[in-house]
Amino acid sequence: MRSLACLSILAATCILPAAGCGEDDPYADADPRCASICAIEEPAIEGAGDVCDLASARLCLDNCATRLVDVSTVCGTCLLEQADFGLDQEVGDTDFCTETTCEMSGREGTCSYPTGDDAAREACERQVNPRREVACQAEFRPVSECAAPCGQ
Repeated sequence: MRSLACLSILAATCILPAAGCGEDDPYADADPRCASICAIEEPAIEGAGDVCDLASARLCLDNCATRLVDVSTVCGTCLLEQADFGLDQEVGDTDFCTETTCEMSGREGTCSYPTGDDAAREACERQVNPRREVACQAEFRPVSECAAPCGQ
């Protein structure tokens, strides 16, 4: 019974309110358009690759919200068109393969795996490019491009 009470307190104070224990969810009160633009996308392989950090997402949400202050819906839509948040799309690592073995290189070294073994390839990816949080920038279109819909 005592364990259940402790679990309930943990759920109420840590798990339910936010993305991380003790942190406010930056998306909770955000304009849905900004939340969509500033969403953090997880890498395709769990545990591998770069992902935008929460501080970058918060800054994106703040910048996005600032663009929407005291503007019409049409103007706001224009200001948010073509917005982009996330990692620069770089060409991924190239695997060098023979008939039986592939070798992958990344920021943490190299790893070999059997050709055609997707699970082993993903394990190599986690080894040579482990997941890390990095700073990302949001890009919004120039306000001047929205002069007509924004009545300027």
